[in-house]
Amino acid sequence: MTRANMVTLLGIVLTTIYLGQYTLGILLFLIPVIYPLTPVTDGVDGFLADYYNEHSKWGKIVDPFRDRYFTFVALGNIFMIGGKIILLPLLMTLGFELLIWVGGLILYAVGDVPNVHCIGKVRAAVHWAVGYIVIIQYYWIGTFYIPILWLMWIMAIASIAAYVFYVYRYAMKNIEHISA
Repeated sequence: MTRANMVTLLGIVLTTIYLGQYTLGILLFLIPVIYPLTPVTDGVDGFLADYYNEHSKWGKIVDPFRDRYFTFVALGNIFMIGGKIILLPLLMTLGFELLIWVGGLILYAVGDVPNVHCIGKVRAAVHWAVGYIVIIQYYWIGTFYIPILWLMWIMAIASIAAYVFYVYRYAMKNIEHISA
């Protein structure tokens, strides 16, 4: 197991701790401390994999899993906070994230491993920042100065835009391959 893989596993463990915190109601005031640590592991594992040239097949599967696991856990927490009012943008975000993840798994299975792209990193950063704003407002401030519904629509738009970009990029890649 590479150093990058160990950091990825740490991200999975931290996400599970976060899940336990809000579902069991344990140490809720620490959620804004735990929440940002998983996205940090995403950056660190990528840096380590590049720096030590330790890219692995395992990492190419588990890293996207960790990213989606964190997103789904955070969305669960946000749904518990926001309730039915945020259901539509939340379901849209979940749906497009599932499409992105399953599409990546299918491509990996057929030997067409998708490369990391800046659009995916921007989407992840938007999700993290929007989620963190919700988490801070709820757990530390106690009121929503930025409406949660607006924040959820930002998250949904980021997921939709990333999905459209990935489909477009894959289509262009195959059109170029067919015409060559």
